[in-house]
Order: sequence, then C-alpha cells, then structure tokens
Amino acid sequence: MKNLFLILTAILFIGCSDSDDSNSNSYIISSGAEFGIFNTDGEDLLDPDNSDHWDTSAFRVFYLINGEVQEVYNQNMDNPRGYYIYKHANEYRTAVILNSSETEEYPITYIKWNDEDTDTIRASFQRTENGVIQNTLWLNDELVWELGDNTTEPYFELTK
Repeated sequence: MKNLFLILTAILFIGCSDSDDSNSNSYIISSGAEFGIFNTDGEDLLDPDNSDHWDTSAFRVFYLINGEVQEVYNQNMDNPRGYYIYKHANEYRTAVILNSSETEEYPITYIKWNDEDTDTIRASFQRTENGVIQNTLWLNDELVWELGDNTTEPYFELTK
C-alpha cells in the first residue's frame, strides 16, 4: 500500500508544472448576433407552429471579403450555412455567425431572409493573441449594439 501511495504521489508531481500556460491553447471567438423576427401583429415568424412562419431553410448568410460577396457554406460545421434556429423562452430565435475576417476593418455580413428581404450587419472587433471579440454592431447602418453597454448579448427583434 505504501508503494502504491509513493507511485501515485510521484505521478502527481510529474504532472505538475511551474509555468502558467493556461491561455496558450485557448482561443475565444465572439462574433454572433441573435434575432427574433415578428410580423406587425407580433406573431413569431420563426415559430413553425405559426401558419405564417418563414421557411428558415431558405435563409442565406453572405460575407463581404476583399470586395467579393461570398455565401457561407461549410459542410464540416454544425451550422454549415452560418446560422441556426432555436427556442428561447417563449419565442424562436436565429443565431447568426458574423463575418470576422481579419482582412476587413469593419467586416460585413448580409442575411438574406427571403428573395425580397436582406439585412446588413457591420461589425468592429477587438483582436488579441487569444481571441476575437466583437465591440460594435451596426444593423442596416444604424448603431445597435456596443460591448459594455449593459447588454448581455447582441439580440435584436425585427419586425418584417
């Protein structure tokens, strides 16, 4: 029993390190916005139980990169088209992954809801060695969100 204790203690000390490398392998990316979409009567257009709900499979997300509009699609991602729909409390929301391209000072994301309706999001980001964090968001050229303005998440209700 004493030998087992000594072996386990030795393994414990071998696994310890004096260096603080807790951040060396971690990377934070915060680049997203959430939307609730309602009609003028306040009905949730993302709710599949609503007879007037939108066909969310038709949504498309585009990034403007180096002057070229590129549709978001990556089959290896959980959300290959750059968005997902989920139930939040008593409403449905869509979460959109925003363009955070390093080549753009203010990366632009286009959200095409349908053939007639597209919204534009422009963002500014703080970049560090260990992360990318959105600072400011503009929706259709109107400042709508700033980091630290007492909001917990960039969430917007749209009336369509």
